[in-house]
Amino acid sequence: MLVGVVISVGTLLFIFSFYNQRSLEPKDCAVVFGAAVWPGGSPSDALSDRTSAALDAYEEHQVGCLVFSGADSAYGKHEVEVMLDIAYKRGVDLADVELDYDGRNTKQTIQNLDSSRSYLFVSNDFHLARISLLARQAHLQNYAVYSSEYLLGRYSREPYFIFREMVALWYYAFSLR
Repeated sequence: MLVGVVISVGTLLFIFSFYNQRSLEPKDCAVVFGAAVWPGGSPSDALSDRTSAALDAYEEHQVGCLVFSGADSAYGKHEVEVMLDIAYKRGVDLADVELDYDGRNTKQTIQNLDSSRSYLFVSNDFHLARISLLARQAHLQNYAVYSSEYLLGRYSREPYFIFREMVALWYYAFSLR
């Protein structure tokens, strides 16, 4: 039992070490990882926060392009389309936006990237440790992680999300795929 506690605490500390990461080093593109879409095609708070953070980096000239990656939603509007709507409303030049409709999960999104470019990975703080692990496994050389702000406050399901990240980290750390 003590070993389980030590492993759990160590994993939590590793995840928390990525909190409030805000790279100031310019990169080629910001990658926004998909999140839930609500009924009517509106973005979940997580999707809205992630997209807004990437748009901020774009508007501050930290990146020259945006990569929106996601999957179909249960409510008929693709995550990528919802991100594109947010970018359009903010006045982003859509020529600077690349769409990855096949980013069904974090690993797939990273595998879909061109390894010759540099990336700013934008997501919620609890998700960044897994993104970093998968980027290293994919042998990406030039990337940084960027924590989105919680524009409407912390999420009520955040303890579940952190637990999911703990399990996912161990799954991917020992996965032979």
